[in-house]
Amino acid sequence: MKQFILSMLMGVLLCLGSTLPAMAQDYDPTNPPEPYLYNKVTVTASPLEAASNAKGAGYYKAGDKVSLGVSSISNRYTFRYWEKDGERYSDILNATYTMDNEPVTFTAVFEYTFVFNPDSPEEPEMDDNRLYFAAEPLSACTFNRQSGAGVSFDETVSLVATPNNGYSFLGWYKDGVLQSQSLSYSFNMPGEDVRLVARFEYNPVNPVEPEQDSNAPQENVQTTPTGDANGDGNVEVVDAVRIINLIFKGEYDPKADVNCNGVIDLGDAVGVINIRMRYIAKP
Repeated sequence: MKQFILSMLMGVLLCLGSTLPAMAQDYDPTNPPEPYLYNKVTVTASPLEAASNAKGAGYYKAGDKVSLGVSSISNRYTFRYWEKDGERYSDILNATYTMDNEPVTFTAVFEYTFVFNPDSPEEPEMDDNRLYFAAEPLSACTFNRQSGAGVSFDETVSLVATPNNGYSFLGWYKDGVLQSQSLSYSFNMPGEDVRLVARFEYNPVNPVEPEQDSNAPQENVQTTPTGDANGDGNVEVVDAVRIINLIFKGEYDPKADVNCNGVIDLGDAVGVINIRMRYIAKP
């Protein structure tokens, strides 16, 4: 009997997949959002090559405290302020933010303030050009050399990006143009500064939030939205179908535990539908 009921429910869920957009037109919830709904925090920098080791990115519940932070690559750049969705937010480097019910993007704005000091062994020769590079997202990888260093004309440069857990490499880009899809990229330095971006996408097999800063771990951070039972980054009817399959098999997956009660049951499948309908109905 239980298998029959589950089979019937799966059929209903599949039918709902084609009718949700129409249902959303009349969907007018009066209850507040579920307390377990997470939204995304994105952390970046401007210019991108000025920073490294950004922290604070991830998924958070409304009311969670988000600790922001980012490190400059060298004394050539000075942190000025944080922008929140394009608006000035805080002049404090280690700022905090109380999560709302909307995704948000924070940008650490830097200023180039380097003053040449010939007594410093860090500085390149005056006729050297500089090589800048950065990861996008900032926490996606580590590099085999320091950004911003001087490189002589026609010198062979070898860059290696080592991805952090869960990140897939997309390629090296210069001025938005793809240069190489190999993690190891070599070229001869031209007679001008070079700025490269190593682009990645976050696509974990087993979602685990990457290390943002080993000295300042984030609390209450989730890497996939609540209801994303198959880990593809979206909340859809197929997630409810996966939950039904887990019930059939008697298996547990924390991504599918939508109501966070430690059990995979029909309430989780209903939770996915509720979340999906709210996303569709959202203007």
